[in-house]
Amino acid sequence: MTRAERAAPPCITRLAAIACDIAGLMLVAIAVLINVEIVTRGLFGASTLIADEYSGYLFAWLTLLGFGHALQDGAFLRVEGLIARLSPRGRAFADTTSALVGLVVAAVCTYATTLLALASHRYDTLSIQPSATPLWMVQVLIPIAFAFLTTLYAALAISGARRVANRLLAA
Repeated sequence: MTRAERAAPPCITRLAAIACDIAGLMLVAIAVLINVEIVTRGLFGASTLIADEYSGYLFAWLTLLGFGHALQDGAFLRVEGLIARLSPRGRAFADTTSALVGLVVAAVCTYATTLLALASHRYDTLSIQPSATPLWMVQVLIPIAFAFLTTLYAALAISGARRVANRLLAA
């Protein structure tokens, strides 16, 4: 599928770019946290007590925020050798089918991670680290990111369905 065929509506494309930019800032924050930890340990023999924990949270978030950009750029794992051998109609059908499967998986992940964040909030679950961070605050971004990915897959599925319909009508 070409980039044009994967194109989501402009507002969604812009949102994916913003999420990717935020992910980049999170990567910078990880580098700062780790370097502050190194300096404080080396110079003062003390720890921030949060660098490892919060770097992990930021890494998970930046990965999730990068999903939309990766999907739009076609960077998710695909079996190009197989797809390239298909006819244009077969390619359109395979792309639509994979978008629908991705949509279902992303929707299930959205639902499951929403339940997780809600349960963490309901039971006041805290991290086991010295910070005792309320986990719902960390987990709330996960279903939001999966909901956005679900939206992108829906846009891809609609685009693919249009391509399949056009190929069938052209035949």
